[in-house]
Amino acid sequence: MRTTKDGRSMITAEHEIGLVRPNIVASVKALQDRGLSRMEAYAVLGSMLGKSQTWVRKVIGRQPDAAIYLRDALNIRSAYDRLCARIDAASERIEGENDQLREAIDVALSASAAPHPGRPGPTQAQAAAPRGAGPPAAPALVRPRARTLVPADQPSVDVNDLPLWRAIEGE
Repeated sequence: MRTTKDGRSMITAEHEIGLVRPNIVASVKALQDRGLSRMEAYAVLGSMLGKSQTWVRKVIGRQPDAAIYLRDALNIRSAYDRLCARIDAASERIEGENDQLREAIDVALSASAAPHPGRPGPTQAQAAAPRGAGPPAAPALVRPRARTLVPADQPSVDVNDLPLWRAIEGE
C-alpha cells in the first residue's frame, strides 16, 4: 500500500499481486493434487482465467511485469470458488460411497454371524443339555488319563493320595 500526500492509501501492483497470489497458488496446488504436473496446472488455470500459463507463472513468481486487473482478480476468485465447490462435491460423494460400503460390510458381517436358514442353530436349552452317552466330563483341574506314565509293577497314584489334597481335606 502506498499513501498519497493527502493521507489516502492506494493499492500498488505489488499489494494487488499479494492479495490475489494465495488463491492462484492454492488453485495450482489443487490441480496438482488431481494428478496434473505443475506446467499442466499453470496451463489449465490460465485457460480458466483467460490468461496464459506464462502469466500464471509470473504472478506466482511475483514478477513485477505481471499485471492484475479487476476482471482478472474476479476471474481468479470465481475459478477458485468453482474449484473448491467441485472438490467439496467430490469429497461428499466419496464419503457417501464410503458410508454405503460400511453399511454393506455391517450387513454382511451380521448375516455371517446369524444362523443359516438351512441349518438352524441349537436353542439355548439344547446347547445346555447333556450330550448323552459317552465318557463323563472331567473336572477342569484333573487331567484325564490318556495313558499311564507309571510302570505296571508300581501302584497308580490317585489325586486323593497327594499331600496337598490331604492337607486341604484335613487328613
